[in-house]
Amino acid sequence: MRLYFFPVFLLLLLTSCDNNTENKIRKEVLAIAEDYVTGNLSDTTKRVMDNGIMIIGNEQKMYVIDPGNIYAGLINEDKLEDAIISLYPFQGNIEVTTEHLFIMNNSGRLMLIRTLESDMRILSIEDGVITADVPEHSRNSPLFDCPSCQEVVRYRFLNGELERIDE
Repeated sequence: MRLYFFPVFLLLLLTSCDNNTENKIRKEVLAIAEDYVTGNLSDTTKRVMDNGIMIIGNEQKMYVIDPGNIYAGLINEDKLEDAIISLYPFQGNIEVTTEHLFIMNNSGRLMLIRTLESDMRILSIEDGVITADVPEHSRNSPLFDCPSCQEVVRYRFLNGELERIDE
């Protein structure tokens, strides 16, 4: 009985540590995103929905921060867990664009390194490769949301820039 209990206990311990690390990264990323938004706007108000989505804004502009849009993985050259979070800014009821915050792990501390305005939708981060859906048409085109008008593009984050990988 003891022999069966030890591997199960070890497995549970390792998985809980991994979840704690992931939760810690998510909390830090959300705090960085909130600081970014409140730093760009004045006189902000904040609402948190039941599903965890935050809406922060003022009379002119608001941002929607969805914890489900945090993608963690190895982005830059070091072997530390980094993250990207996508924010959705609105002016009135119109989504202006999507802002992606690139948050890098610097010796165990997450820091906002770069912001990028793009309508791409992050799909995954794996081994330094960022995979995204990129619309082929501009936001003001009727074909902007066309599912078959999206291109899957792979990027690498090199020297502070997002560079397309052509394979």
